Amino acid sequence: MFHPRLRSVRIYGMKKSIVAVARCEDYSPERVGKSLDDMLELLGGLEKFVGRGKKVFVKPNLLLAAKPEEAVTTHPAVLIAVIRRLQDLGATVSFGDLPGGFHAGGTRKVHTATDMPRVAQETGAELVSLEKHSFRKLEIPGAKKLTHIHIPKHLDEVDVIVNVCKLKTHMQTLMTGAVKNMFGLTATTDRVAAHRFARYRDFAEAVADIYSAMPPALSIMDAVVGMEGTGPSQGKPIALKFIAGAADAVALDAFAAAALGFSPGEIAVTECAGLRGMGAYKLKDIEVLGERLENVRRRVRRPSSAAFLLMPVLASPFTELTKVRPRIEPEKCVKCRKCAEVCPAGAISFDEKAGKINNDKCILCFCCHELCIYSAVALNKPPLVKLIEMVRK
Repeated sequence: MFHPRLRSVRIYGMKKSIVAVARCEDYSPERVGKSLDDMLELLGGLEKFVGRGKKVFVKPNLLLAAKPEEAVTTHPAVLIAVIRRLQDLGATVSFGDLPGGFHAGGTRKVHTATDMPRVAQETGAELVSLEKHSFRKLEIPGAKKLTHIHIPKHLDEVDVIVNVCKLKTHMQTLMTGAVKNMFGLTATTDRVAAHRFARYRDFAEAVADIYSAMPPALSIMDAVVGMEGTGPSQGKPIALKFIAGAADAVALDAFAAAALGFSPGEIAVTECAGLRGMGAYKLKDIEVLGERLENVRRRVRRPSSAAFLLMPVLASPFTELTKVRPRIEPEKCVKCRKCAEVCPAGAISFDEKAGKINNDKCILCFCCHELCIYSAVALNKPPLVKLIEMVRK
């Protein structure tokens, strides 16, 4: 049985954390399989992390109902390759996620759009709708923001979690990778609670709390095609052409941040987790095996939120110079009310035309923008933000 709390304390000494990186040009099954095998060999083999004959839960990023080529979710080719190699070790594999604003009907739509039924059919692994399972409370020792969370009881039926994340930019955390992906195994009430910590550093601490409670045995990053700009759902796909993996998810994210062109310390989730002993967050403490960082580094377009997240000197009353705000476009809004459902601040209401956002209540978590499958939530960008974006192109 998987015991999150028994795995929640990691002590990192003088030995460097290992991140393995393999080049992968596209999602053809042959190339993905070869790259995954090369990466796992550099780490010492998959058996080193999961053992043989175990019950393994594979956790992809299935944020919302987006097609694989949109780079919003973990690509099915990567999932198939990971699951098959686990099965080669005699593992019984289940996989799934709790999409944003999850409910039974919505989760089915997400599974269909992201091609998860094909993954289940081709591998024989069980595609689990986690929201159909009851949840249990999990205390978080040493938490900074969230003293407890609620996780699906299905996790009590497995021995090991393997985290298969997608590398993307993110409007609230600047980047999402291995550590943030574990956020998707929590109940709606926990996500709302976390998003109420709206300040950049505070939300990062909440994400680190969640990761500390259930760190996976191994994290594998799908960075064949990632996302830049207004991620994690409304950005643009960008070819990054690598697959990476590590037992230390913090180190994996630190490498990924550098690969996207972020400076050390900019990704608060990574730094907060590192400072709390969950992993190596400085490149000097990480040994990269396989493809070198300079060979995969790309300068990606940052989220529009980067200016006000990283410039505390422009705090109130000058923050309006850099503050990006969400806005609902009536011509695109179908009044599905998903945005209101996921808004932790209760800032969204509806009239006969469309939804409206109360800026006085809005905490700038961008959940509405992140989870609108109709792209009806636009971003109002101040002139200074537009100028910064132009300069960085």
